[in-house]
Amino acid sequence: MFRRLSGLSRSLHRREGGYDNARMSSESQQPTSRTITIASARRGDSAEVDAAVLIGNAARDTLGHLPFAAYREAAHNGCLLLARDGGEIVGYALYGLTRDHVRLTHLCVRPDYRGLGIGRRLVERIVDERADYPGIKASCRHSYGLGEMWVSLGFSQIGERLGRSDDGHILVIWWRDHGHPNLLSRQEELVLVRAAVDLNVVRALAGPQRQDTLDVQALLDDQSVDRLELIRTPALNAEIDTIESTLRAQCTKSIRNMAAVRSKTAAVGEARAAIIAAIPQASPGYPLTRQDEFDLRHACDAIAAGLNVLITSDRRMIRTLGAACERLYGLRIMLPVDVITHLDELVRAEAYRPAGLLGTAWNSRLLGAGDAARAMHLVGDGERPKAFQDLIKSLARDQHERIGIVDAAGHMAAAYCAYACGDELVVPLARVAPVRLSETLARQIIFLLRQMARGNAVSTIRLADAHASRSLRLAALEDGFQPVDGGLVAHSLNVCGTAEELSRRAILAARYAGLSEPPLLRSAMPSVAAAEIERVWWPAKVVDSALTSYLIPIKQIFSNDLLGVPETLDGRDDQLGLSREHVYYRSPRGPRPAAPSRLLWYMSAGGQTRSQSPGVIACSQLDAVVTGVPQELHSRFRHLGVWNEQQVVAAAHEGQVQALVFTNTEILPQPVGLRELRELSKRYGEQATPQGPVRISAEYFGAIYLAGQSQS
Repeated sequence: MFRRLSGLSRSLHRREGGYDNARMSSESQQPTSRTITIASARRGDSAEVDAAVLIGNAARDTLGHLPFAAYREAAHNGCLLLARDGGEIVGYALYGLTRDHVRLTHLCVRPDYRGLGIGRRLVERIVDERADYPGIKASCRHSYGLGEMWVSLGFSQIGERLGRSDDGHILVIWWRDHGHPNLLSRQEELVLVRAAVDLNVVRALAGPQRQDTLDVQALLDDQSVDRLELIRTPALNAEIDTIESTLRAQCTKSIRNMAAVRSKTAAVGEARAAIIAAIPQASPGYPLTRQDEFDLRHACDAIAAGLNVLITSDRRMIRTLGAACERLYGLRIMLPVDVITHLDELVRAEAYRPAGLLGTAWNSRLLGAGDAARAMHLVGDGERPKAFQDLIKSLARDQHERIGIVDAAGHMAAAYCAYACGDELVVPLARVAPVRLSETLARQIIFLLRQMARGNAVSTIRLADAHASRSLRLAALEDGFQPVDGGLVAHSLNVCGTAEELSRRAILAARYAGLSEPPLLRSAMPSVAAAEIERVWWPAKVVDSALTSYLIPIKQIFSNDLLGVPETLDGRDDQLGLSREHVYYRSPRGPRPAAPSRLLWYMSAGGQTRSQSPGVIACSQLDAVVTGVPQELHSRFRHLGVWNEQQVVAAAHEGQVQALVFTNTEILPQPVGLRELRELSKRYGEQATPQGPVRISAEYFGAIYLAGQSQS
């Protein structure tokens, strides 16, 4: 597991007889005079959280450091299990919930209570409480020799990866399956968040003990190695070079294993001018000092390199540059503790950032055979420029549409080509330049390919470009594509029906594509498993699963920016328009939607520029529901929502507001108008015009969705 978890497991293992399966089994089943209970930490009970922190700190030598805020966050999310002997906390398990699995982070038992099977009971409780998730993932250093323990707890190895230590230790990835239909081969997760670091972070790693050293060291821990990659920019190299002491060598050593990026001078200069112009009121005359210059350069280099996160311990830098960098370029400048605490959220936000090019300043156009010269920056690693030019010409000669995507300044940011062949959508060209929003753009292209597959009535997408951009390959893998014969393949099943109907269509698609047949689906699947199937086989909908559906209202004045409907003359914000993920704020009063689920958007009457009749206009997937303080939620999600801070505060009730994080919004080809919606509501005994989120039956959802797919 992660170093902190694996280190503790080592001590658990020794006390519980881990090197001998039979011995471990017998010890864990021994009766005890103590009455140990397992229950989740109570929200707001700081004493319980502090007790867990003390137990974890006592094992810090082997566990590493987890920021205290992570304990509080886990307790708030119901992800901190406590083992109690009467009123005394004697052990705990801390875990997180990703989109498709449980991530186990800490498993810790007080030394005087080891050997009683408490660690096993904590794991089994997670299995019971999170049975709707496909399984539990953990990683553990191979050198700890704990394989027998993981096997005895029901885990299996699914992969390995290198840790971050100087000795290059190996982490074994372990998986405990919950027996749900599994469409993906369980493998190591790909790094999703690439973050630049400044000198404050590096000094905390290299120099004498500082107040923030422990939180910074958590960035290097095994728990984040598969989700967070630390990057050094030219600004960091330059600032380290100015150090006139032995600290310079220590800093240089600390960053030697970090990947380096280069930043184009023109892009850095453009970002610098824009940021300075955006902050005159907050800091007139900025930059004023040498440190200001370095802070600004760190931000500009990160932006020019296409990064979305910059980590610093300098709160003044965040106050001065944070808002402007995020608003203009989507760069989030964050403290180390905030990165660790919200890493799962960053994985979602940075992987799916700000449906379609609809209404943005970005445009797509057909590429001619002579446009290859303008797209030479899209040549892949190891690809000869002439081979790239020949590819563009051959696609033109075969009359396959080549689509180029250009930004507001006319620069070509991406190019792709897709055409139907039998029951497949073949993609021989898939490139994204390393520009601002490149990850966002890559994920949007993958979603566009799914929409093209549905429009062409094919069931399989085959990414056949041998030199596809890294960001596109990553986006495809995260979207459910599987490696096949050197390419990547995914199903796109246009079925809104039962698990049996969906299975039948998937098997036919797999046979046609020459792929192995997927596992049979069953009715009444847990919501998490069903949501994952609907994601990787989008636009599939499994109506006989436990996945809930909601009819949710949105005012027309907000639906344009958030959903792109109706179109207006002013257009949409580029990040919002390009994103696959958005946030909808609401008061936490009344019904509270639970994630994962489906959302049908009911747009009310009245608009600004081009009014549209009320009705259901779109369908989305609800990935997360977060409740918190308005200002904090707006700060976390402002790049994904349309409300300003004042509007979010106004929606609060008793100091709390709710953020619905949703993805993969599909605009219904035929809006389901109020008249038709009322007829359907009467037929199914449901509500037609919701005042807030209303849970609806699967039958009612299916009827509305299918009515919206009608082209009549």
